[in-house]
Amino acid sequence: MSIDISNVSKKFGAFTALDNVNLTIPNGELTALLGPSGSGKTTLLRIIAGLENPDSGAISFFGEDSTDKPTKDRRVGFVFQHYALFKHMNVFENVAFGLKIRPRSTRPTKDEIKDKVFKLLKMVQLEPLANRLPSELSGGQKQRVALARALAVEPKVLLLDEPFGALDAKVRQELRRWLRYLHDEIHITSVFVTHDQEEALEVSDKIVILNKGKIEQIGTPEDVYDNPANPFVYSFLGSVNLFHARVEKGALKLDKTEKQDDDVSFFIRPHDVKISLENEDGKSIEAEIVANRILGNRVRVELRTVEGKKEIEADVDKKHWNEIKKSNQTNVYIQFAGAKIYTSDENWSDYVI
Repeated sequence: MSIDISNVSKKFGAFTALDNVNLTIPNGELTALLGPSGSGKTTLLRIIAGLENPDSGAISFFGEDSTDKPTKDRRVGFVFQHYALFKHMNVFENVAFGLKIRPRSTRPTKDEIKDKVFKLLKMVQLEPLANRLPSELSGGQKQRVALARALAVEPKVLLLDEPFGALDAKVRQELRRWLRYLHDEIHITSVFVTHDQEEALEVSDKIVILNKGKIEQIGTPEDVYDNPANPFVYSFLGSVNLFHARVEKGALKLDKTEKQDDDVSFFIRPHDVKISLENEDGKSIEAEIVANRILGNRVRVELRTVEGKKEIEADVDKKHWNEIKKSNQTNVYIQFAGAKIYTSDENWSDYVI
């Protein structure tokens, strides 16, 4: 049982938002649609919800063609970035709204609605705030009300469009951990849109990476981070050093200023750049320390290679950084571990020096 998206395309004038997208969203999983602005992720979410119609292709919900079904018949709950709460209704009334407007034949009784709403408010840890208006709530509390309202109608699928985008960094971290915990409790098929790579990696069971209306890669957070399908995925998921180079007799040459046909694209994440005070094996690259920034218990070090003047960033722990500072050396030696090379024939290879 799943959501199947088959050959879906969508244009807005001359702009292609989705280009022949094929995707299966497994039942009970939390799937992230991740990509830069304009990649098509929100358009795809809205097509799943029935808020947009595809120009071509089909959407199937749990084995049933739903391409032409209106939103109200798809049994989806939708959570918007900016909450979309009814300002004149208190928390209880907002959550109960979807139940109260059901046709009389399927509408629960007042007591049933009350029981269900308070059960949901307890689940989202807002039971004591049932009588408050949205204006009396924090951003994180409003988003939890929006989520409870979406769940109240017992959707088969929960859709979230940048659900934490309007919140500050600390609240975002708290809510995404809470969303993961809640999903593990209720196991509802969920799809959420985000441009935040860290958010997708932390929360989701599976990540779908989109770019220019096409899917670049689908996989678990570990898969897409450790085994990127192409340079776009590698560079999009977290900080990365990118430069063109040539491997000659086992040595990496970084002194080129312009890319040539026989060059490789060399990708290395800052935490895989190792800094030493000495060139012990004779294979390290000499670099000058340009600047540094404290990032919690890590330090981001900006370096420039002596030969070729290439800019490189490295992440080191504070203990190692203090040793480097104590030495008073402005020049150090770097090595790369876990790097990826992307060649002109579109093949990846691992490279360590």
